[in-house]
Amino acid sequence: MSTLPKVGKLALLALWIPMLMGADVVYRWVDEGGVVNFTQQLPRGVEAQEIITRDGAPTVVREVRIVTENTERNRPSLSDQQRAMLEELRAAELIRQQEVTKIRKANCQQSREVLSNLSLTSRIRVRDANGAERVMGEDERQRRIEEAQQGIVINCNASS
Repeated sequence: MSTLPKVGKLALLALWIPMLMGADVVYRWVDEGGVVNFTQQLPRGVEAQEIITRDGAPTVVREVRIVTENTERNRPSLSDQQRAMLEELRAAELIRQQEVTKIRKANCQQSREVLSNLSLTSRIRVRDANGAERVMGEDERQRRIEEAQQGIVINCNASS
């Protein structure tokens, strides 16, 4: 049998419950769709707030640095040659992204012009590969209008 009376055990248990519960930590973060999420594990690759709650104590909120697979302490050190190569790759990627943006803007403008021309006129004359002139049929005109609209969706929204 136990040496503590039943009331003593209950008092001891009442004292230990808050310590057993400890502090609850929850992470608050917003996803790409603008939805606020709460998780018990720190999400990777997003900014988050760490929310610490304690019974009877105010809630503590602090900003958490973005956690990725390669945090600074886990990132291997690079040689001078590797750093130079990395910078060259970053510069090449920036140039590539600028070129893609430039091409998309040009395609956007061309799609808008084609849509405008096709929408304003119902009877359109075109030249085939041999230079012969013909009137574009309504089915072909509607198909080209749809293609121009798709070009606008793909290129104009991406270049904004």
